[in-house]
Amino acid sequence: MFIASAALIHAADVSKLPPAARTPVDFARDVQPLLADRCVKCHGPEKQKSDLRLDVKTHAMRGGDSGKVIEPGKSAESRLIHLVAGLDEDKVMPPKGERLTAAQIGLLRAWIDQGAIWPDAKPARSSHWSLQPLRAPAVAAGAANPVDAFISARLAKDGLALSPAADRATLIRRLSFEITGLPPSPEEVAAFVRSESPRAYEDLVERLLASPQYGERWGRHWLDVARYTESQGFEYDRLRDNAWHYRDYVIKSFNDDKPYDRFMKEQIAGDVLEPVSSDGIVAASLLVCGPWDGAANIQKNPAQRLNAREDELEDLISVVGQSFLGLTINCVRCHSHKFDPIPHEEYYRIKSVFEGVKHGERPIEDRATATARAERRAALKMKIATGEGRSVEELNRLRGELAVLEKTPVSYAGTRVQPDPTRRFRRGDVKFPDEIVTPGALSAVVELNPDFGLAADAPEAARRVKFAAWLADARNPLPARVMANRVWHLHFGQGIVSSPNDFGASGARPTHPELLDWLAVKFIESGWSVKALHRVIVNSATYRQSSAFREKAAAVDADNQLLWRFTPRRLEAEAVRDAMLAVSGQLNSAVGGPSFRPFTVTEFNAAFYHLVDRDDPEFNRRTVYRANVNSGKDPMLEAFDCPDPSVKTPRRGTTTTPLQALELMNNSFVQRQAKYFSERAMKSAGGDLSGAVRSAYLLALGRSATADEITRASAAAKERGLASVCWALLNSTEFVYVR
Repeated sequence: MFIASAALIHAADVSKLPPAARTPVDFARDVQPLLADRCVKCHGPEKQKSDLRLDVKTHAMRGGDSGKVIEPGKSAESRLIHLVAGLDEDKVMPPKGERLTAAQIGLLRAWIDQGAIWPDAKPARSSHWSLQPLRAPAVAAGAANPVDAFISARLAKDGLALSPAADRATLIRRLSFEITGLPPSPEEVAAFVRSESPRAYEDLVERLLASPQYGERWGRHWLDVARYTESQGFEYDRLRDNAWHYRDYVIKSFNDDKPYDRFMKEQIAGDVLEPVSSDGIVAASLLVCGPWDGAANIQKNPAQRLNAREDELEDLISVVGQSFLGLTINCVRCHSHKFDPIPHEEYYRIKSVFEGVKHGERPIEDRATATARAERRAALKMKIATGEGRSVEELNRLRGELAVLEKTPVSYAGTRVQPDPTRRFRRGDVKFPDEIVTPGALSAVVELNPDFGLAADAPEAARRVKFAAWLADARNPLPARVMANRVWHLHFGQGIVSSPNDFGASGARPTHPELLDWLAVKFIESGWSVKALHRVIVNSATYRQSSAFREKAAAVDADNQLLWRFTPRRLEAEAVRDAMLAVSGQLNSAVGGPSFRPFTVTEFNAAFYHLVDRDDPEFNRRTVYRANVNSGKDPMLEAFDCPDPSVKTPRRGTTTTPLQALELMNNSFVQRQAKYFSERAMKSAGGDLSGAVRSAYLLALGRSATADEITRASAAAKERGLASVCWALLNSTEFVYVR
């Protein structure tokens, strides 16, 4: 359907219109079936040509790109009637197929003349798979692990089967890197390989999930999705000294196995959810932990500042939509979604939810702590002011305590303002504000009411609390599917849905839809436990398969989408660096707190970062604690596809470039770790060179060296030093890959 200007409407020859029907018209009986049959294909939940939707009352009455198409009481002036009647031969509805009859047009005219009465009703459910209700599919009887039942059934359709299990040394190395991001020690490998316990593997899983390194590993995965950065980005790129509080919140949440529904709620509205806690205040940093254009926000031109603000809100809406719902809601800023059932208006209803959130720092204490601090501060000031009878030492102690209390912890958690009502911008253009909208959510999730029942000027806290409840409602089918798929993706290198942030029509379809729904349902039933997801996945025979290549299977499924083996995968950049520190014995396992900064900073309008490399314990902390700034990226990490901090990265790329080899060979950090690695290996062997070679293989690769490897490596160590052998091991494919 095409929309023309008002001038063309008035110029049309209305005498050519079929007459209106003379009988009372019922919308549900006479009009809705007609719209559904002839109009909704182009103007419904899946597609909205000219930004016009005719399956939902509010959207139909609002009209499309060029204005209203229905004028209640005035069918002769309604653009919809002109189009279906073909008054303009170049713009006809429907553009293809059989035209509406005179009687059908008469019914539409009568309905409009009689007031265009359209009873409120839920929109039709989209047929898209991700928006269907969650229901656990049946599992084959006798299946030891439902994951294997679903995978094996799909493999069998193509004449394939699972591979045999990997050996124990391979499994412990794979599992250690998957769950903690660190290699197992030689002692841990030996104990697991020798164990005769029937629960040796399950006990290993539990031990690794209970490790504090688990949260550091899986927290880093979430920070990729959250586009977490410790600097502003854009041209100023100034440091955010307190952003690390959000990183620590994420790590702690994974370690504590915080229920995922609570994890979602806190990141949407933790600073206003009762009882307010410091964790909740920090959690809401998600909304503002991405890049911020400091230059655009100080422009003298109000329109430029308003555009910058709209860009901020689009970034916020995109991270909420893609991270939790797997939908590109941000695409709806200028027009209704081209592929998914998200109308233009709903972007602005969600924008209204977050309109009061702005970038900035704020205290992170909960109310009880803040009150106690204030009372103690007042008492100290009184004691100092009336210091008679107190010693100098006592007064100095009181002054010191007061100085500490005056330094309230802060986080880059965003500030809150009470916003004006939100207006929809036509085509997303701030110069063309349209109707006021109220806070709401997505009508495509038909199990839940998208209308929060709030006024357009409702308190901003109430808006986010309502959205958080809607988001984390177990009847919402998207969050559980999206998170279950993320965990699967990070264990297998590819999700059941290979586009983790896009579960819409333009994203990938699931390879195993029944398995995804089973995982999502079990996720909710477990109390939204992420660790429960890990357990069911890594305890499966599918996960424990050998990575050995099978030519016949590859001929059927070259990309291993059906999972006939475990796909070997290269370690992420952080795991490569952390593994080097672990095998060299230099890893500083300090947890949390301010990030280490391997750079110096100079300020000249903007911040400039100058990288430094120091042999210092602070610089040997895990990479997740490295200051994640936009302009101060590490060359080695960048070479191994560490993403830009300001970009949402649900799925990291895995490239193979000459820079990777050059960094592993020449980087001063690598060479230093090779030296410490050789010293550790030599010490563990009591100074025996052959024994040191054996130790080096165990430390670096988690396996014993072969006789040939010992002979060749010992000869190389005698000729060039043990450090050169250790350096070669750190450069080996086997070191940077798990299989």
